[in-house]
Amino acid sequence: MRFIIALVLPPLLFLTIGRIFAAIICAILQFSLFGWPVAAIWAVYALSQYNTDKKIAQATKGQKATPQSELQELVGALKFAVRRVKAFFGA
Repeated sequence: MRFIIALVLPPLLFLTIGRIFAAIICAILQFSLFGWPVAAIWAVYALSQYNTDKKIAQATKGQKATPQSELQELVGALKFAVRRVKAFFGA
């Protein structure tokens, strides 16, 4: 249902997921003929991120984040970013 709302009325989708500022910007985009497809794509992407965040919150419910685990996650993300940059530049 939210997917259809994202395609037809993108600002309404942002309101349903609690992103008021994004809804205002999306409404401005929707008023133009060229902005409507951009607003719809943005709304579908935001819906996807919202659903992913909900799933992650449910999966980690009851698990406490420690500074060590957060640091390990950050180091892993940085290593991944460095590998992607090296691959992009062919190094």
